Amino acid sequence: MRILESERIILKPIEEEDIYKLLEIRWDKDVMMLSLHEPISRKDQMEWYRSLTKKDLALSVFLKKDDDLDLVGTIGLYDINMRHQRATFRMRLDRSCRGEGLGFEAGRMLMEYGFNVLNLQKICGDQFRENVAAVTFCRRLGFVEEGLLRRHYYQNGKFRDVSFVGLLKEDFFKAMKKFDEKKKAKRR
Repeated sequence: MRILESERIILKPIEEEDIYKLLEIRWDKDVMMLSLHEPISRKDQMEWYRSLTKKDLALSVFLKKDDDLDLVGTIGLYDINMRHQRATFRMRLDRSCRGEGLGFEAGRMLMEYGFNVLNLQKICGDQFRENVAAVTFCRRLGFVEEGLLRRHYYQNGKFRDVSFVGLLKEDFFKAMKKFDEKKKAKRR
């Protein structure tokens, strides 16, 4: 089942056969330095997969390569709360995808789905404050920093600050309109 698709990528529900490749991405040293989550075991990865509920939209990110698909990460909306119309955003991509705009493309597709199909009003997330790529990514999508969680996570022998960010539906569509206008102007 394909949920979202563009010319370059497909986002579809995570399947059991995806979870060990996703675990390899999670174990990557560079990815772990940017990730808010601890490294986990294969058993823990399987337990995480089995614990997903209808309140979680966990998707695998596939890059289209010729006639094949290459699993390059995961993206999702978690703890979806229909009453309050909000969810928590998470994404983890293989380091080979950095700088190619795939994260932005996948993020945009997911936000559009969240706001247009799920009728969410707000999507939240958090990130290490010094992760410049994540901060830039969130700003491009229209996220706003709503708070700083000082020394919130302990990783690699030190406490790290975390930015808590939020994206309102109207801010996302304003940001995408501005992005599309800039892109169109550059083509001229």
